[in-house]
Amino acid sequence: MFVEVLGSRLYCEDAGKGLPVLLLHGFPLSSEIWAPLRDLLAPHCRVITPDLRGFGRSEKPEGPYTMEAFAEDVLGLADALGLDRFVLGGHSMGGYVVFQAARRAPERLMGLVLVCTRAEPDTEEGKARRRQAIETIRAEGPHSFLESFLPNLLGTTTRASHPEILERLREIAASVPAHVLVGCLQGMMERPDSRELLPTLGMPALVVAGEEDPVTPPESARAMAERLPQAQLVLLPRCGHTPSLEAPEALARALAGFLGPLAG
Repeated sequence: MFVEVLGSRLYCEDAGKGLPVLLLHGFPLSSEIWAPLRDLLAPHCRVITPDLRGFGRSEKPEGPYTMEAFAEDVLGLADALGLDRFVLGGHSMGGYVVFQAARRAPERLMGLVLVCTRAEPDTEEGKARRRQAIETIRAEGPHSFLESFLPNLLGTTTRASHPEILERLREIAASVPAHVLVGCLQGMMERPDSRELLPTLGMPALVVAGEEDPVTPPESARAMAERLPQAQLVLLPRCGHTPSLEAPEALARALAGFLGPLAG
């Protein structure tokens, strides 16, 4: 369905009943990464998976594509759906958005789900890679960038045994225009350090990492979990940066176990 949020049309899927759980996708993907989890989680909770602005079927304005702007969209979507309090989760870039929403409205968040994301800002080396990616997109278009970037979203086991998942990522990312890719790369490069925020977040948190994640190593997840007052850490074996597609059953079990007490 489409929802009007702050003057833009955002697309989202809404399945199940009960505890509202809003899950945000990472870059450069869409809510389709959560598709395998919807049927698995719908018996336990209400699963809401939006396409962030610029992605999937949502509108693709010129900008801005900062983590703060995404967070305003997410809180506006919650308002439009009548959600006073809810669980908020994010994958990769979606996790950066979760942190910004938590800065603005921690009282609305019943719990946090942080999947293959990190609280620390980009290193200088990381910023240099993003600048190079922006130059590639501007000079050659999105395709060259995506062909080099997307394989990094999967673990070695997945790339070897399930090449169809990489093809699915290509299909999802193919609709993202150049200005959105560039805007998000700039927004992620400029995002604030969220490490000092973590100890202030007293709500329960589930931190998930793939043991074969080449983008966000498990060490980052472990450090994040140690700073959060009420965190559970789950490491998924033979999984890379996109567990909702690589290990959906294992991720659904972890989520169901975490959400059960909150729903009760």
